[in-house]
Amino acid sequence: MFYIITREDCSWCDKAKKTLSKRGEAITAFLYTDHPMIVKLMGKAGLKTVPQIWHDGTYVGGCAELYKYLEDLDE
Repeated sequence: MFYIITREDCSWCDKAKKTLSKRGEAITAFLYTDHPMIVKLMGKAGLKTVPQIWHDGTYVGGCAELYKYLEDLDE
């Protein structure tokens, strides 16, 4: 399962979700504005951009890191 923190009108978020959907991966997406705690947690962790992506408890990073992560999974 992939978990993604996103925002509306974010092309990188849309690309990440589309890439994962094309692969048939399960995705749960959270808008960073859905709960004030998400913004606080992102700040505490030093995360300043979206998307922020996790896979099965492993932090992946943003969209560019997702592509690399998926390449490594496919090897």
